[in-house]
Amino acid sequence: MSIQLRIGDNLEPLLLHSIGADQVKRYAEAARDRNPIHLSSAAAEAAGLDGPVVHGMLIMGQFERLLRGWQPDCTIATLTTQFLRPMPVGDSLEVGARIVSIASQQSCTLRLTARNSAGQLIAIGEATVGFVL
Repeated sequence: MSIQLRIGDNLEPLLLHSIGADQVKRYAEAARDRNPIHLSSAAAEAAGLDGPVVHGMLIMGQFERLLRGWQPDCTIATLTTQFLRPMPVGDSLEVGARIVSIASQQSCTLRLTARNSAGQLIAIGEATVGFVL
């Protein structure tokens, strides 16, 4: 198996048409993160938000999903994320990645982006990925 890596190449974006309240509730239960800003409009508004927001780790998990969709057998050596703004429950999410450096044909670094339905960046990150050839 040979993987063609080129700096500047973009991965096919992953689009989630909506991360709804049911998905957020299931995530909250699985992660045991029942922070009310994710589940309650009143709590979110009391915290200065317009409404409930999606868990950051649920968004970050979509980066892994994108990478595994690109290369299912890859090894994710590092994955970092910086959250820029909250994402309202019910909004759509698009995650993408671009190869920014190549250590060898067995390893590369990708810049990660997560955008809301308005195209605003809500999170950025970086991943170092390895491949078994």
